[in-house]
Amino acid sequence: MKYKSIVLTRRGGPEVLEIQEQVLRYPEIGEVLIKVMACGVGRTDVTMRYGYYPFAPKIPFVPGYEIVGVVTAVGSTVDNFKTGDKVAALTVYGGYSEYIYLEEENLVSVPENVSPDEAVAVILNYCTAFQILHKVLRVKKEDKVLITGASGGVGSALLDLGNLAELKMYGTASEKKHALLKEQGAIPLNYRSEDWMDELKKMEPEGLDFVIDGVGGHYIGKGFCTLKAGGKLAEYAYPSFTGMLAGLLKLKLFDLFPNGKQGEFYGISASYKKDKTSILEDMDSLFELLKEGKIKPVISERFPILEAAKANRLLETGNISGKIVLVAPGLN
Repeated sequence: MKYKSIVLTRRGGPEVLEIQEQVLRYPEIGEVLIKVMACGVGRTDVTMRYGYYPFAPKIPFVPGYEIVGVVTAVGSTVDNFKTGDKVAALTVYGGYSEYIYLEEENLVSVPENVSPDEAVAVILNYCTAFQILHKVLRVKKEDKVLITGASGGVGSALLDLGNLAELKMYGTASEKKHALLKEQGAIPLNYRSEDWMDELKKMEPEGLDFVIDGVGGHYIGKGFCTLKAGGKLAEYAYPSFTGMLAGLLKLKLFDLFPNGKQGEFYGISASYKKDKTSILEDMDSLFELLKEGKIKPVISERFPILEAAKANRLLETGNISGKIVLVAPGLN
């Protein structure tokens, strides 16, 4: 029996993603075979495709940072999962596929009444947002926070979780996306306006407690300018490896200023390698919040799994809010 995957064959645009057939085999010791029901499409996938992501494997490989699926077979020594279980995983790559093999230590159970598309939208975006808010910044009720790139996948997750934490939030986005930001409890700022920082300073003359930047570049400096003394900026954007290094250098330079302001870079791949347990525990907690209806991921578009190239093309236009999800037949 064979199955199909989307393979990144070389660096470049969405056209380098090709459908290829693989032979379905029985899982090896410790492995779990999963039929993929949903896979997220995100900016990290694009970064990998152009060859800028430091944690990507050698080309050719199957992209896909996160999956939700159903266990169809388990290898020997697998004790915690059985055929028919609905599971989720932060894969980093491998998700653009009809089937995937993963070790059981990377899996988290998904509640039965949670839809695969909403569950997969939680894995990368909400885990990143949760870790930044509660592990990096340690926010508390009524803290004032600026979120740049607030209409994106992580941005919308930050707004959703920020509401739960009762934060006062400002978010940058194009004007056509301001209605969505307001619905999510944020005060929108038009990043295309030259005076958006002046507007923010008028509303918050003493400065903000925190800035969470998902854009990078000169937004790091702008973010530091909006902080109050003792405030902190969390950076999670790196459009390229050199961009990541430049961003880290900027954060270190701003840390040297004698005003108590701090900056920290957050990358979920590095965090997962360092402390997998923390990410999996947070994922499990977020699924419970989703089950209880306390969070609601924004899903912009759904595409069949084998139309990943089309989904990537849409993502690169920037004309979306929230998450793009690839889904198995019958779910779109």
